[in-house]
Amino acid sequence: MIFAWLGAKEPTLRKYLDAYRKLYPSSAQLVVDSDHLRFWKPASVRERGFVPIVKYLEEHISQMPDGHPPRIILHVMSNGGACALVDLASAIRKSGLRMPSGTKCAIVFDSAPGPGTFAAMHRAFTTGIRIGLMKHLAKAFLGAIYVYTILVCIISRSPWPMLGEMAALNDPGLLPWTSVRTPRLYIYSSGDQIVRAAKVEEHAAQARMVGFPVQMAHFGRSAHVSHARDDPDKYWGSITALWERANSPTFAKLCRL
Repeated sequence: MIFAWLGAKEPTLRKYLDAYRKLYPSSAQLVVDSDHLRFWKPASVRERGFVPIVKYLEEHISQMPDGHPPRIILHVMSNGGACALVDLASAIRKSGLRMPSGTKCAIVFDSAPGPGTFAAMHRAFTTGIRIGLMKHLAKAFLGAIYVYTILVCIISRSPWPMLGEMAALNDPGLLPWTSVRTPRLYIYSSGDQIVRAAKVEEHAAQARMVGFPVQMAHFGRSAHVSHARDDPDKYWGSITALWERANSPTFAKLCRL
C-alpha cells in the first residue's frame, strides 16, 4: 500500500509501483491519495472517504486461502501520506475489520513525518509553482489559512495539526495488523526542505522508546520524496532488507522473547 504525498503525479507514482512489481510480482497494489483540504474537513467526512478502501481490504482478505495470512508493506510518503494512513486507520477501526493470525507487516516512512509549521506548509504547497506572482498569491492564501487554523486550535483547544498524527503513528495498535513488533524504516535526508531530518530522527527515537524495531536510511542532500530517484539501489535495497527482516523466522522469535 502506497500512501502518496500531496500533489503526487501519476507518472511518478507509477515508477514506485513498477519497482514494487519487479520486487514482488505476485503482490496486489493499492495507492491511497492525499487530500489537500484534509485539515479543514471533519473527521467523519475524512473517514467516509476511506470506506471504499476499507471494503476493498475486506474483500481482498476474505479471498485469501486458509493458512496464507496477508503480508503488507505500508509505504508512507511525506506528511500527506502520513495523514492518509492515520485517517484510514480510524476508518478501519470503526469498520471492525479483523486480520488473520500471522499477518506480517512493515512500514516505510519516506520523507516523513514532521510537524506542520507554516514554512513547511508553504514549501509543500508551492514547490511546483514556477510563476513568481502565483507563488506570492499562494503564500498569502496559505498565510490566511494558517492564522485561521491557529484560531480554531485555540478556541476549540484542539492539538496543532500533525502533532496528533505523529503520535498516532507511534501507536502499536494503529492498525489491526500492526503491533510493537512491526518493523519500520525511515528514509530521509539533510537536503529535505519540507520535512527536516532532525524531526524525522526525533520521531524515530520516540518509536524506539515505544519498542518498535527501527531502521534508518539517510540520503545525504537529496530533496523531499526524491530519494529513490537520487540513489535507487540504496532506496530499494533498504526496503528489501526491511521486508526480509519482517518475514525472518529469527526476527519473529526475537520479538516473542
